[in-house]
Amino acid sequence: MTSKRQTEFTPIRRTPMHQKHLVLGASLVNRDGWQQAARFDSVDDEAKLLRDTVGIYDISPKSKFGVKGERLAQFVSGIFSGSTIPNISESNITRIKDEKVTLCRLAEDEILCLAAARSQKALAEALKNPSGQCAHPLELTSGLAGIGIVGPRATRLLSMISELNTSDSVFTNFRCAQSKFADIHGAVLRTDIGDLPGYQLYCGREFGEYLWEALVDAADVCGGGPVGFEACDTLTG
Repeated sequence: MTSKRQTEFTPIRRTPMHQKHLVLGASLVNRDGWQQAARFDSVDDEAKLLRDTVGIYDISPKSKFGVKGERLAQFVSGIFSGSTIPNISESNITRIKDEKVTLCRLAEDEILCLAAARSQKALAEALKNPSGQCAHPLELTSGLAGIGIVGPRATRLLSMISELNTSDSVFTNFRCAQSKFADIHGAVLRTDIGDLPGYQLYCGREFGEYLWEALVDAADVCGGGPVGFEACDTLTG
C-alpha cells in the first residue's frame, strides 16, 4: 500500500552550482521545484551591488529547450501565433510577452527557447511537433547551467573572461551568440534590465561549478559578487 507521505513526495532539483552556493553561505529555499539561492548577504546589500557595480546569480532553473531544423520559421509561427522568428544577423532575441518565452537565434537552423522555471511543462507541451515539420525540440533544462550578470560593470566583467567583442556598439541589447567564455563553449545573451547592462551565459552542466568560480573571481575584481534571486527580483518588480 502506498503511504500518504510517498504520494505527496515531490523531488527538488539542485542546480550545478549547489555546492558552491553552500560554501558561500547562501540561504537556500525551494522555489518552482528547485533549491535556489535566495541571498548570500542582505537583500539591500546585494541590490546595491546590482545597481552600483555588478552581481552574478544562478539562472540554471530556467526552462530551456533547443530547437533545430530547416523549417524553424514555420515551426515557431505554428506554435506562437503571430510571432516572428529572430534574424541571425540582426537583433536575434525575440521576447513573446503573451507566452513569456524568449527565443534566441543561435544559428540558421538552431533556436534556444527560454522561459521561467514554472513554465517548463507548458513550454514542453507547446513545443510538441505533431505536424512532421523538419524541426525538432530537445529539452535542455537540466543539461545546461545558466549564470546571469547584471550591473554597470557587467560588460567589463564579461570582457575579462570572454573572447566575444562585448562593446555596446557591437553586442547590443537583445543580441545572442555562441562563443567561448572562461575557455568554455556556450551561449551568451545580452538582456539588459532597464538601464543596467545584463547578460545570460549558458553552458553544459558539467562546467557549471567551474564557470561560477571564474565569474565569482572576476566579479570580485570588478567590486561585485554573487547575489540571490531576491535582490534580482527588486530590479524586475
